[in-house]
Amino acid sequence: MSGLGETPPRLRPGRVEDAVACARIEADCALQFRDSPHPWVAERESPLPAEHAQAATLGRLQVVELHDRVVGFAILEPDPDSATLHLVELDVAPRFQRRGLARALVDRAMELAAARGFSALTLTTFRNVAWNGPLYLRLGFRELAPQDWTTPCRRETEGMAARGLPVEDRVAMIRRR
Repeated sequence: MSGLGETPPRLRPGRVEDAVACARIEADCALQFRDSPHPWVAERESPLPAEHAQAATLGRLQVVELHDRVVGFAILEPDPDSATLHLVELDVAPRFQRRGLARALVDRAMELAAARGFSALTLTTFRNVAWNGPLYLRLGFRELAPQDWTTPCRRETEGMAARGLPVEDRVAMIRRR
């Protein structure tokens, strides 16, 4: 994960004061979609820090730091109906990508799922974007059949469709303990 002499990353629960950094990271990551099959992601309205602050307040925000600076985050939502923890959002600042930080955040989420008695971690993503579906496959996720989608997976995709956004390339995935 880190090269010689590089400070190892630190994972910790997110705090309200991390919200501005997390919103900035999410906006920066959205810009990477400009050259993808989904350029509309780069054009959407930037996330509000209040959304990340609320996740922190609810205990659903995890961050990764390098040199005492937040460089990535994950927002998690418990789904008691399916006994899973849902990965709502995961972003690593573009200049810190390809260092294993997304893997570290997913591993942290799996640890939290186990500690809370959940059997798996779920998410929705684009199947045809290299840093989405293919990345999650490498991290141990597998695609869920549509009839097996959890409530959060359905809600996210249906919400996108209701806003007129294309969902044909969306996929729900799961990683079991």
